Formats: sequence, C-alpha cells, structure tokens
Amino acid sequence: MNRSDSQIMETLLRRSGWRRVWRPEEADVLILNTCNVKTPTEQRMIHRARVLSRHGPLVATGCMAKSQPELLRPHARVLVAPRSLDSIVEGASLALRGERAEFLGWRRIDKASYERDPIDLVGIVPIAEGCLGSCTYCITKLARGGLTSFPVESVVSRVRDFLMRGAVEIWLTAEDTGIYGWDIGSSLPALLKAISEMDGEFRVRIGMMTPNSALRILDDLLESLRDPRIYRFFHLPVQSGSNRILRLMGRDYTVEDFTHLVRRLREEHGDSTLSTDVIVGFPGETEEDFQLTLKLLEEVQPDVVNLSRFGPRPGTPAASMPQLPATTIKRRSKEAMEVIERIKERRNERFLGRELVVLASEVTPKGTQGRTQSYRPVALGDADPGYLYEVVIEDFRANYLVGRVIRRLGRAGLTLRPEMESRD
Repeated sequence: MNRSDSQIMETLLRRSGWRRVWRPEEADVLILNTCNVKTPTEQRMIHRARVLSRHGPLVATGCMAKSQPELLRPHARVLVAPRSLDSIVEGASLALRGERAEFLGWRRIDKASYERDPIDLVGIVPIAEGCLGSCTYCITKLARGGLTSFPVESVVSRVRDFLMRGAVEIWLTAEDTGIYGWDIGSSLPALLKAISEMDGEFRVRIGMMTPNSALRILDDLLESLRDPRIYRFFHLPVQSGSNRILRLMGRDYTVEDFTHLVRRLREEHGDSTLSTDVIVGFPGETEEDFQLTLKLLEEVQPDVVNLSRFGPRPGTPAASMPQLPATTIKRRSKEAMEVIERIKERRNERFLGRELVVLASEVTPKGTQGRTQSYRPVALGDADPGYLYEVVIEDFRANYLVGRVIRRLGRAGLTLRPEMESRD
C-alpha cells in the first residue's frame, strides 16, 4: 500500500511540474513516505527523517505522519496523512516556501482512480483502505482508519491501464483484501470475476486477508481462483497457535478456523502457496502458548512465514499489558525460525524435477526471477522478463526454486492468452 501511495504522489507531483532527482543534495524538497508497523521500522523512519532534513525542507507522509506526528514534527515542515495524499502538491509547495502545514484528515479518496507513472512489469492496485478489525497490537488502524473500498469500476480500469502500458502482473492490495466491498455492496470474488473478464495472459496476486474475512467469502473465493491467471497464493496471518493469545490479540477467529481454512484451500487448489504471519512474545504468552504455535506451524506447513518479535506500539491496548522479558522473546524467535526454515525447505523440495509454467516478472542482481501459478519464486538465470516459460526445477533453496528453461511460451500481457494447461 505504501509503494502504491508513493507512486500516486510521484505522479501528482510530476504532472504539477516537479521533477524527481536521485540524490538528496540535489532536491528542493524531500518526501519521506513512512511506515511504523513495528518499532524497528519506526526508529528507522525517525533516523531517515533526521538525515533527510539536513538536505532541505522535508515532507513526511504515510502512516507515521498520522499516528505519531509528534515524532516527525522536529524534522518535517509538512505532514501528509495516508487519506490526504492528494494534498502532496500543495504540501511540497508550502515546504519549499519555508512554511509549515499538516494535512491529517480522514477524507474518502478513491486511490484506485489515480494513474501511476512510470509503469513496470508489476502494477500495484489498491482496492481498499482501512480495516474492520480491532487488533490490540496494531497501530496501522490508527493511521488508516476504517474500511473504504474503492469502486469495482475504478479498480478494473486501473488494472486495465497497467496492463495496456506493459505490466504483466497485478498486485491487489489492502489492509485486508477479504473485506473488500463490504461497505459498497460488493466483494473480493465479484472484483476478481470482473478482472477475469479481461482478455490476455497476465497474473493477479491477491494481498493479505484475515482468516475470519476469508472464511466469510470462502466458497466464492475458491470459485474465483479457477481462473489460472489468478495466483494460487494465500496470505492468511494466523499470528498465534493459542486461542487464548488470539483472544488477547483481538483476532476474530480461532486456530480451528484457520486450520479449516487451510484444509479447504489445499483440497481445492493443491500446490497453492500459504503465507502466514506469526508474532512471538505477545504479552501473556506462556511457554505452553508458544509451543502451540510451533505445533500449528508443523501441522499446516506454511510455505512462507513472516515472523515478528512482539514490540508494543504506542496508543494500542497491548502496549499497556505486562510485557515479556526481551531474552524470552529472543529465544522463542530463534526457536521458531529454526522450525520455519526446516518447513520451507521441505515444501520446496517437493518440486524437484517438476515442469512448471513460470512468468518472468522481475530482474534481480542475480538474474531474472519468475513466479509459478502458485506465486512460488523461481530463479531463471538470464531469461527475458515479461515472458512465460516452461521450466524444469533442478534445485531449490528455503526461499525459492531454481529452474532451467525448456522453452519460451510467449509474451505475457493484455493481448496474449496462449491456450496452455498449468502443471503447477
């Protein structure tokens, strides 16, 4: 979402006569789009704001500008909240004139309607902002507020615009994609159906959804994913394997809900990729609670795990709960990571020798990387980005597969849709 916000602001500025430069000392105004979801990120943002402000007037945008403005005011002349990003041109102009201003409102902005420029192989399309949850540890809700879904026609128009300008992969993003449309009489499956009506051979990745929201749309969601152009990728943060801790976290589901959800997904879509999030060291977490989390990981065998050590965020209920010792949290994090790495290697080993269809969508310092239909990363060497390949998997690491190209199938995009049967 932050990357998408940055793209929108850059486009608005460029079309108002501003030009991007690549070194801070060349800038007339500097803009820092902040994130503060975790304490280390917050500290990094403060340091970055301090450094950038030495080069000229600073405009601070993003979540931290809304939820922790007091930490940025010593360094930034202008603050712009996520739901006020259409004020970025005015904010930059005021900063250039040496004035101070704050745009911290809660306006309803259709971010899907904004064009993004330039366009690369991956187009990021926000479908909603805010959430309906009440997690006791989350500071993002304080910054982005309640649910605002963007109209289906705006999202579809933006997807088509990205594809027409060369994108081959679309990321649909929101704080919780599973609740998309609940405030406007629509739904995520309805949106996916509308996108699927486009011709072409492209891919769509659905962003994170909470288990409870996924359960409410599960049957229709599974039906939507029968379109092979939608990645079989599910980001479902479980956070803990203990129902007691989930209640303390304010998570509106149980461990049993989560395991039922995973079972249904894998029954319907075989080698789909399961990504989840886990927090260790939440206030009140006992050794038994922690072992339940490890047990859950071993049971569901997730392909990707975003592991976090709990850190209290200001203004959240969890910040006032009795905290665990840092040494305990560190030990549990290390133990959990060892389990996670073993699981990831086992999950990837299954693909050795298999032939898969892979979309090459990213160029890294080590070569081209592609994605299988289940969004599993594959190192492709010097393959041309933007093309579909038939690949045999010859090696693997914990975080990716290593493939050898058998043949190139064709250019991906809006106008090409080769008839092929995915083997993934």
